[in-house]
Amino acid sequence: MKKIIKNLYKYSKYYFWKTSFQRALFDSVEKEEGEITLFDNKFYYHYGLAFYDTYREIFENCMYDFKINNSNSIIIDCGSNMGLSVLYFSKKYPSSVIISFEPDEFVLPFLEKNIESQDLKNVVLNKKAVWIEETELKFYTDKGLGGRVEKEYNNQKPKMVESVRLRDYLDKPIEMLKIDIEGPEYIILKDCEDVLFNVSYIFIEYHSFYDEEQHLDDLLSILKRQGFRYHLKQSFSRKRPFIDTKLVNEKFDMAINIFAYKD
Repeated sequence: MKKIIKNLYKYSKYYFWKTSFQRALFDSVEKEEGEITLFDNKFYYHYGLAFYDTYREIFENCMYDFKINNSNSIIIDCGSNMGLSVLYFSKKYPSSVIISFEPDEFVLPFLEKNIESQDLKNVVLNKKAVWIEETELKFYTDKGLGGRVEKEYNNQKPKMVESVRLRDYLDKPIEMLKIDIEGPEYIILKDCEDVLFNVSYIFIEYHSFYDEEQHLDDLLSILKRQGFRYHLKQSFSRKRPFIDTKLVNEKFDMAINIFAYKD
């Protein structure tokens, strides 16, 4: 009886009280891939739960929102995945140029379809990874939100992807630099340190590898030396850090969102 009441409540909550969009958003959680209407156009996703969580972070909680200083600004999006971040930047800051980087062959077809379907004319897509040099790197993916370079997934043969040196793109004023690349953020930011004065806002998702030295303090020190203040928010952490051994994407024991800005 309790189960029947619970299911009736769930049905009424999500199918009578909500709009058709909210129902479609809720239903996406159960799907491997699908489509939904955003801004009167189709948006395609490759993993429903990842779409649902990311949509809520970006469009409902507005985690990437910032006060733009230059109407003809440049936004750099490292790790665009299926395209929710570039969609947000493009719609929120239509006079800006969004330079997008995404090397994952599994999600790229969805990203490309979404750029076309949403008619994002101010987005420049680069099908490459950001790194500390131009080279070829081993790339692994969980086919969700966990693509990364040079750090393997168990029982997976890597793809080879081309990379660019991120600092080469920071030689001019950059309004926003978003780095969500599942691991090498410290290495890359260290290589970029002396050109960060060109950047107004930085978002970084820092990932802690359970079997490697942690670099959160080093990363924050780079930002502080370059005149940034920072704000930290949990992305993933263990509920009982002294006891729990849970990992995300086979490697991460913690992930922290860093929002860096200048006074």
